Amino acid sequence: MNFCIIQARMGSSRLPGKVLMNVYGKPILQQVVHRLSPSKSIDQLIVATTTNSEDDAIAKFCIDNSVKCFRGSDWDVLDRFYQAAISNGSKSGDNIIRICCDNPIQSHKVVDFVVNQFLKYQVDYFSNSNQEPDYLEDGFDVEVTTFDAIEIAHKAASMLSQREHVMPYIKQCGRFSLGWRKCNPDYTFKLSVDTINDLKAAETIFQELNSTPDFGIDEVVNLLRNKPEILAINKESAINSGYVKSLLSDRKIK
Repeated sequence: MNFCIIQARMGSSRLPGKVLMNVYGKPILQQVVHRLSPSKSIDQLIVATTTNSEDDAIAKFCIDNSVKCFRGSDWDVLDRFYQAAISNGSKSGDNIIRICCDNPIQSHKVVDFVVNQFLKYQVDYFSNSNQEPDYLEDGFDVEVTTFDAIEIAHKAASMLSQREHVMPYIKQCGRFSLGWRKCNPDYTFKLSVDTINDLKAAETIFQELNSTPDFGIDEVVNLLRNKPEILAINKESAINSGYVKSLLSDRKIK
């Protein structure tokens, strides 16, 4: 089975509460869940949030919208993912799809592409993004790995950055086969939501593509080719700044 885990929390340092901020009439989390729902690759979808009181709002959203929710560690996101998987019945032989909730333009078409590539090449990990400089589709990031790889990482990952960001140990340790391929080779944009201007850029994309509500990555590329001025809205925003910040304060923790 393929378990899709969406990591979401209210405590963003750059834009607190962003996952429940509205973009095109819906909270970001609702947009992500809605836009993933037609996926042919997702068997179970789970929102993984924290036990912090501020994330009670996310748990309530999940209850109100009949979405499975797991609550775990704030800082140890790897543990949160692992516990979310096993508490929902995941086991050896299953696959884990990682989605971040700061991607309101995410598309089920990209998820299905990445999962299909993962299965085609029979690797332990596959992504369309999160590997600079050649593979970045920020805003449409999808990572897929095996439950077994997550379990090994959960036991072995010892650096703070490897616990905070789920996949680095799998990508760095040399024990696993890895693969990358962009869904659209022309995609070069920063469209995840980390700042208020990122939110404005996402809102503009939804407005511009309102006649194609199930738009995917190709429609976004075509839009930004034709209207590059949209990219000026959040031109100061940087990709993966949270991970870079983690590396600056990285340390061994186990």
